[in-house]
Amino acid sequence: MKRLLPAAAALSCLVACDKSGPLAGFDAAATWAVAPSAQPSASAAPTPAPAGATTHDARRVMPPRPVPTSSPTVTVTMPVDVQLKAIQYMAAMQAPQPDDAPADPKYAQQIANQLRGVGRTDVISSGRRIDITMSKGCDATLPKEAIARRTGASLPVLLAHGVLVVRCADRELQCLQSTRDASDVLCTHK
Repeated sequence: MKRLLPAAAALSCLVACDKSGPLAGFDAAATWAVAPSAQPSASAAPTPAPAGATTHDARRVMPPRPVPTSSPTVTVTMPVDVQLKAIQYMAAMQAPQPDDAPADPKYAQQIANQLRGVGRTDVISSGRRIDITMSKGCDATLPKEAIARRTGASLPVLLAHGVLVVRCADRELQCLQSTRDASDVLCTHK
């Protein structure tokens, strides 16, 4: 242990003294300040989307979709990179964007209560996601159909109240329905 401490101190000095890496724009003498050259300018061009990313509207860039919308289910027999893309995509579906409405947990709970006839419901992430858990019957169409039939609301209305995703799950499958885009559904086998 005593040998590791001097080595760690020397390594941290080398990292801190390196002025060519990604931290070169930071002023080490300042308290949590960014050097002026590292600050973005108001006239800077927007950052281009990563290669393979999809844009669902003018403001939101999503990671590459792992499977086409015509066949929205990712299975465990698919290649690992497809399964990893599914994880990234589902995380992005649930991630709030700066222009999203604030979460309205009371409204989300009201919708969840109306969906109880479909299965056990939970409000997740302070109202950003509504979960429907059932023993059997989850598929790519269930979240959108359950919202339409049981609540009288629509996906755009849920989005206006800050709900980003409606998720159904049973013993075999989970499906996430985006409220931003009615055609944006992704399912994975458990």
